[in-house]
Amino acid sequence: AISYALDKMNIPYHYVSRVASENVSFTYKTLSDEDIKNNTIIINCTPIGTFPNISECPAIPYDAITEKHILYDLIYNPEQTKFLSSGKLKGAFTINGLEMLRLQAEKSWQIWNKS
Repeated sequence: AISYALDKMNIPYHYVSRVASENVSFTYKTLSDEDIKNNTIIINCTPIGTFPNISECPAIPYDAITEKHILYDLIYNPEQTKFLSSGKLKGAFTINGLEMLRLQAEKSWQIWNKS
């Protein structure tokens, strides 16, 4: 869903994963400070950091995050994940997944109730 939305907005993106594959541009082990600096929108699409494992976060080089970055976490519980708080400490603009959840619920209601 995220790649679909980014495609619709003509925003180029790369996949980051624990394991290399043909669709993965970077692995967490190969992701560098320079990669972070060159990609200012970072979206966590994983469950890493969700309740009850709130002390976990994706293993990215947070020191390279700046006030030019936007960090979006699809997680909404907790409201402020370690991923988001780590970015906020570096001045990044942060967004959690609560609004996405609300919009999904509204769309589901429309589909099921044909309104």
